[in-house]
Parts: sequence; C-alpha cells; structure tokens
Amino acid sequence: MIKKASILLALLLSATTWVAPVSAERVLEIPLTVDTHHFQAPLAHALGMEGTGEAILAADTCNRIRISDPLVESASTGLTLDMALRAETGTDVFGGCVGPGHWNGRIRIDLVPSISDDGLALLLRPVSAELRHADGRTGLMTRPARILAEQLILPRVDNARLDLHEPLRGLDDLLASLLPTAGLAEPLVHRSRLASIETSDQGFRAGLEIRIPVRDGFVESESEAISEPVFDPEELVRWERIEDELDGFLTVIISRFARQAEQDDLRLELLGVLLDARYAIARALSEDNGSADPVRTLFVESWDRLRPHLQTLEQAGISPDETGFRLAAFLAGGDLIVALDELGPEYGLEISRDGIRRLARLLLEEEAPVSFVPLSLDVDPDFRSLFGFDQVLPEPDRTAISREAGPWRWWYAFLSPAHAATRQESPVDALAGLVPRLAILDEYLELVSTLLAMTARAWLDNGARVPAQYHERMEPLIRATAWKESCWRHYVGTSSEPTVIRSPIGAVGMMQINGRVWRSIYDIDRLEADMKYNITAGIEILEHYLVDYAIRRGEHEQPGGVDNLIRATYAAYNGGPSHLARYRRDETPGRLRAIDNEFWHHYQHMKSEGWPDVGTCYSVDR
Repeated sequence: MIKKASILLALLLSATTWVAPVSAERVLEIPLTVDTHHFQAPLAHALGMEGTGEAILAADTCNRIRISDPLVESASTGLTLDMALRAETGTDVFGGCVGPGHWNGRIRIDLVPSISDDGLALLLRPVSAELRHADGRTGLMTRPARILAEQLILPRVDNARLDLHEPLRGLDDLLASLLPTAGLAEPLVHRSRLASIETSDQGFRAGLEIRIPVRDGFVESESEAISEPVFDPEELVRWERIEDELDGFLTVIISRFARQAEQDDLRLELLGVLLDARYAIARALSEDNGSADPVRTLFVESWDRLRPHLQTLEQAGISPDETGFRLAAFLAGGDLIVALDELGPEYGLEISRDGIRRLARLLLEEEAPVSFVPLSLDVDPDFRSLFGFDQVLPEPDRTAISREAGPWRWWYAFLSPAHAATRQESPVDALAGLVPRLAILDEYLELVSTLLAMTARAWLDNGARVPAQYHERMEPLIRATAWKESCWRHYVGTSSEPTVIRSPIGAVGMMQINGRVWRSIYDIDRLEADMKYNITAGIEILEHYLVDYAIRRGEHEQPGGVDNLIRATYAAYNGGPSHLARYRRDETPGRLRAIDNEFWHHYQHMKSEGWPDVGTCYSVDR
C-alpha cells in the first residue's frame, strides 16, 4: 500500500465509489505551505524597506517615523511584524516644531491572512499594534507615537500582497501536461485557486482548489472497473524512456537541494531517496510489467520519501529564489500528481516526460534542462564529494590484461595460476579474463582471496571512514559480499570467450555493481573492464552503507548488537537504503529473508575460516 503524501490527501481521496456524469469535474484541495519567510519581501515592499532594510515615513515636517530591523514571526492566529521605530512627533508653530519630541522603541503588529477575491493572492490585515521601549516598558510618549504609527504604518501593511499568480499558473500548466486533452469538455485554463488558509507552526497552510475535468462521457461505478490493456512493445520502450527521464529529474532535484542543505544527515537522506529510486528503476526495466504503469509507482514512492526532506528545507528558508515560492509550488505540484494518481482511470493521468519537465520548471524555471536524458555516464567528482565519496579510487592498471587485450589473451586462461605466481605477476594480472574451472579452482580462489585481502587492507590504510573498532569486521564483510554476489567471479563463459558476469538487472563484476544506480559516482566502463576497480568500488559502497546508514541510524542499538551493522550493511548493498533494516523485520518477504540469511552464513564462515564455503557455489568433492 503506497503511503499517502499527507493526511489531508488521504481524507480527500478516501471515497471508494464515485459516479462521474458527462462533462463533470472534481475539485481537489492540495496543501500549499506558506512559510513565514515568504512574507518578508511583500511586507518590506509595502513599507518601502527594500534594499536598505529601513524606511522613513512622514506625515508632515514635524511628524515622521523611521522603521528598520523588520522581523516576521509566526503567531497563534497569524503573523507578527516586529520593527525598530524612531518617532518624531510635534506641531508646526510659526515654522517650528513644538511637541513631545523623539521616541525610540519597537512596534509589534499582529497580522491575520486572507485570500484575495480572485483567489490568486494572500493578503495580510493588521488587527492590533503595540509600541514599547527597547527594554519592553511602555511610557508617556507611547500614545502620540502610536497614533502616528497607526496613520503611517498600518495602511501600508494593509496593502501587503503575496501574489501567487505565477506558481498557480505553473500548476495549471502541469495539470494540462498530465491529463490528455482528448475528450475533455473544456480546456484547462486557470483552474487553480486559493480556497482556504489556516495557521501552522511555520506560517500558514493554504488549500489550493484544483478543478479536474473528467473525460467526456466516462462513467464508473463500484461494480464496473476499467482495466488498461497490456503494453505493446512500442509502449514499453516509451515507458523505459520516461523512467530514464524520472531518474534524471530526481538526480537534478536532489543534487540541487543537497548542495543547499547544511546538515550531512539531510544530504544522506536525499541521496538515499535517489539510490532507492534508481534501484527500483533498474528492477522495473528488467521485469515484465504487464498492465502496470511503473512510472506512476516509482514517482509516488519517491515523492512520498522526498517530500518530508524538501519540507524541511522549505521550513529552513532554503530556496532557489528570493521569495521561496518555487519550492512551495514544486511541493504542491508533486502532491497534485500523487492526488491525480489516486483518483483513478477516469481522469486519464499520464506521467509523461513533458509532465516531469513541467514539474521541474515549477522549481528551476529557466534553469530547467530541455531534457533530463540522455543520462550522463561520466564520473562527477563534485557529485561524489557532495555525498561523502571522498576516497581516491585506483588509477587504471596499464599492465593488467583486460578482456579486450588482444587475440592472444585466450591462452592465459589455461596458464596455471601457480605458474603465474612464479613469474611474480599480481593477482590482478593473473585473474584478468580468467574463468574459474574445477581444474584450477583452488589456485583461482587463492588468487581472488589475495586480491580481496590486498584491496581491503589498502582501503583501510588510506583514510577509510570506518571506525577503528570495526576494521576487523570489514574484510570478512567484503569477502562474504563478493561471494554472495558473484561466487568470487568476475568472468563467466568459456576460457576462450570470457564475458563479465552480469545480473538480470544489469549489475556487473565480482561485486555486482549496477552502473545505472551508481552513475556519476563510478566509471561504468571500468566496473566491467577493471576487476580491482570493481572490488574497490564495492568496498566504498559497503563503507557508505555501514557508516552513513547502519551506524548513523543506530542499527547496532537494536537487539542483536554490533552484528546488526554487518547484516544491515549487506541488506542495503543488495537492495538499496530502504532495505537497511529488512533483515530484522517480520514483514520482509521470504525471498529477501533467504538472501540475508545466506549472506550471514557466508559472513560467519569467512570470519571464522577466512575462506568461503566452496560447496555453496561450486559442486566439488572436498
């Protein structure tokens, strides 16, 4: 069951039946967060405080006030605007000013929001004002200063307007791109309006009224359901392209906000959403989806996880523009897609490439790319560093024999590994293009064991982030992972025609690393061609899941203790960050539970013996 984007949406969409008359429409209410900082700019504009942060307002030559240092805060019934104020009050007598003189202090104005008549803006209405000295006292000078303030400040505040026309028009455009135009009774024009407003801890929560037309003539009842036909080959190709577009969209959005996030924890949670989406896309592309719409599911699941983190950024005032409403509109746009998905087939929702791009433009505007595909396959050092992948990976070994090394490489598969050792060749050289065979299995496994040990030790000795108390657990973790994933194989096939081992969802090499999932972080070609690079990348991924997820989230504090860290790390390695705790959850499917139990057997054996239980992969009589 897909978790709803919010309780509000769950309540709105809880009806199980609905009969749509011809040319009917349904009204949805989508939440739009209006945080306190959104009002800073319109209030400053209304008071003439833009740029300098202060303003002088004058009634005549003897009565003026200087306001500065504005502070907008949430209150139980609305907002408060607190400002420093210096008042000069008096009466013009024969060209001179006679009167009480000067007053210094602060003014606090209580404001309540309302919706404009056209439903496209939020207005602020002042309901009370209070002046106090800087130390909080009231005094004899308060009353004349208050009268002047009410005359000069409150009318200007009353004109403050938070215009939402542009983000609402963007939502209309998004809606038009998601719904097919064929069969609609009328075009989609300006259907988004503000319908309600209520206070929240961070400011206000507005309700956007979205009118959704039903395709002309469509009628559905509880007993009459529509089932979509199975995708034909052309449609399947189209969906694969849209999944690529979704991957690119999430990468751009998450990277942007990760760069703005100040907390490492938030960056890692954002990366977790991206990795899980990529794992899911990789699985979806390898499965026969039948009549299912994989993009809808991928989008909704990713949005349910991404939204709370973006909401955190919104509340912190982190936004790609000055007003912050691009992010608020982007959140509302995502909620709109989720709501449409829940409505059912009568609305003909299509999560298209154009729809994904329009959603991105709500946030990025002119910075949005024309297309999120083709997907970049290059390593991005900034992307690596952004998410804590700071280790320097090994340079290509020019002496290693690759599977493209030339027509003479076939004989190497018949060379005894023991003979190779006498020629002082490295395990990398000896294993290049080598397919394990029973005749050389012992020597083959010895070479792999040596390579894994050397690579693990080099990693731990060169700035690994794994805490020292867990170093002794890393090598058996690495060995067990490589055994469970590939049976310590990088190549399969025949001795004369070796090929890199590849899983049904595209994971490659000894550590079974999926290039789609880890693009921008690893060199996809080298994951295949360079066994040592593949192993090193696998070690870095294991470290990432151990340190940034298992330890950070306290898996070792659950029943089972420190052993949990190993089990959680592999579960995430195998299935993505969201699988971290699957090894201890009762609802985990039996297939995944069997995978985790098998890995744990391998780990315990590697820890005690330092050698795999060969019979679990190879049929040999030992």
